[in-house]
Amino acid sequence: MGEARTILHVDMDAYFASVEILGRPGLRDRPVVVSGNPSLRTVVSSCNYIARRLGVRSGMPLAAALRLVPDAVIVEGSTGKYGTYTRRILKVLMGFTPLIEPVSIDEVFIELGPPDGKAGASMVAVGLQKAILRETGLWASIGIGGNKLLAKMASKQAKPRGICRLEPEDITELPVDRIWGVGPETTAALLRFGMRTIGDLRSLDLRRLRAMLGVHGEVLFFLCRGVDHTPLVPWDETEPPKSISHEHTFHRDVATPGEYLPVLANMARKVAGRSRDEGYRGSIVTLRYRLPNLKSHTRARQVSKPTDQDQLLFRVARELAEEALGFPIRLIGVSLGGLVPASYGQLELFEEPTGRLNRISDAIRKKFGERAVLSGRCLAAYMERREGREGADSLPPGPHAPYLLDRGGSRRTGRTV
Repeated sequence: MGEARTILHVDMDAYFASVEILGRPGLRDRPVVVSGNPSLRTVVSSCNYIARRLGVRSGMPLAAALRLVPDAVIVEGSTGKYGTYTRRILKVLMGFTPLIEPVSIDEVFIELGPPDGKAGASMVAVGLQKAILRETGLWASIGIGGNKLLAKMASKQAKPRGICRLEPEDITELPVDRIWGVGPETTAALLRFGMRTIGDLRSLDLRRLRAMLGVHGEVLFFLCRGVDHTPLVPWDETEPPKSISHEHTFHRDVATPGEYLPVLANMARKVAGRSRDEGYRGSIVTLRYRLPNLKSHTRARQVSKPTDQDQLLFRVARELAEEALGFPIRLIGVSLGGLVPASYGQLELFEEPTGRLNRISDAIRKKFGERAVLSGRCLAAYMERREGREGADSLPPGPHAPYLLDRGGSRRTGRTV
């Protein structure tokens, strides 16, 4: 049954950066880096291929990226905008097959089945790539394989803007870290044993790999041979998320409520907005904070009934912060757990007082951007960043300071976003 499958892995190219560039054609030939609040402690969320060729990578500290590319254009990401494009992409894919398994906001597996064959799968991939480009203006790389492992490896081989099919015999010369799921630690262990390519791994029998890596060695025995029986789980059959969370790392340690409460309000708003977008409500509000010594702590409280409202989340998170915090912190975040579908539960005779306000605010943000509607407390956090009190001293001074863009897309040289 596994051999008869045809799996496609659709992976959007430099997704966040590509979405940001869509409305700003002048950035197409510039190195573009997408991050959170551009401060010293934030990391690169995405970057275009121009920046990648200069050494920038996702997950790299923004300060390190700016040392590599001082003239990079730094754009603060917009989760709502990316979610909108993801929904458009999924709608395109649904026109080809209902067997779709989203892996992340920019990756999807789809299953075609035996009748399509190798030639048919390639034609479908070409059609998919063109349809996504036509409907969104974005490029996808597509990998084709007889299972999810090979399709995932093939899409990486195809980047950018390509289509690639891999069979088990095609992967022997690839380095061991190209196996899906093999991370830096496992790669380092394999290199110590002299295992550099997937072909090197295939030369070892199951007993030897088990002795070298334990249970991971057993898994690798099959993966290096291109064997993967993991089923594709369509999105209407996937388990709901356990929680929805957002966090913020300050560019310097903060200690007073006036410094962290505006950020906490913004995190609560983002969590509640995502909950509404994804159709969930939650009953457990968790505050997470990290100390200067990098130790993380949490405080949680259960509310009387599941909610998806910004104001309640912030009120509970603020109470938890007032109880727990009296010392400097470097990170703060909010999580909503105990999730249930918003359609569950007893019907209310009257809507929550903030319900209509939040729905209208969501609609405005989706159309005009994250900062189109801000609460007074969230606005205070934004204005502090603009005035340089949060994040200003973390960016390089002088004539090589990066171009920073506000959500409206205007360009200016300076230290604030």
